[in-house]
Amino acid sequence: MIKNRVDQETETPLYVQLTEHFRSMLETGELQPGERFPAELELVKHYGVARITVRTAIAELVQDGMLVRRQGKGTFVAEHKIDRELVNVASFTERMNSRGLRAGSRIISMKTVKAAGKTARLLGIMEGDAVIEIVRLRLSNEVPVALETSSLPADRYPGMEEGDLAEQSLYHLLDSKYGIRPAHSSKTLEMARAESREARLLGVKNAAALFLLTAVVYSEDNRVMEYVHTLFRADRFRFLVH
Repeated sequence: MIKNRVDQETETPLYVQLTEHFRSMLETGELQPGERFPAELELVKHYGVARITVRTAIAELVQDGMLVRRQGKGTFVAEHKIDRELVNVASFTERMNSRGLRAGSRIISMKTVKAAGKTARLLGIMEGDAVIEIVRLRLSNEVPVALETSSLPADRYPGMEEGDLAEQSLYHLLDSKYGIRPAHSSKTLEMARAESREARLLGVKNAAALFLLTAVVYSEDNRVMEYVHTLFRADRFRFLVH
């Protein structure tokens, strides 16, 4: 059980003391990511405070993203957020592996479609030209964290099959099979809200906060090789700008 550090005599509100005490425990690692947080009644008994005081302190930390509530299971310490640099061109798999996380992907769909206006413009092709559209659910340690839609000009990647992506990253496939490597990209980052399908796939509530990262990726010959937009769970990522 966490130590009792609430001072009943000070003018500082009890819920503020509890909030900062719990925050300190989380920041110092005394409570580990994924660990179940003590129940409200247990904390009430331990600290000798009202239930509303405990509930308010917990709500503050849920709002800050340090605790998460799971319906029917209780309150848990949130997982650490994954740092994602905006400036580098690297595959999702490479980024996860570099942080000691186990990357995974689930192919939701892979099909050839006709390029619509925006996609055609960003890929530098004509409207109606063939585009390979790949939708993948990205996993970190088997937990869904991002939903990625890649659009690639079909004439650059003949013979690409869904099975090619089962055991390797897209960039590794493009390099090994077509000799095409990413060199640089232009990106935009904005906030979005999860629609019902996205929420279901990502395991979040409807209208949950997401990051929307859009990128146009160029190969070494300065041709557009991919247009990709990715929805990241805001509770699992933070973006770094150097």
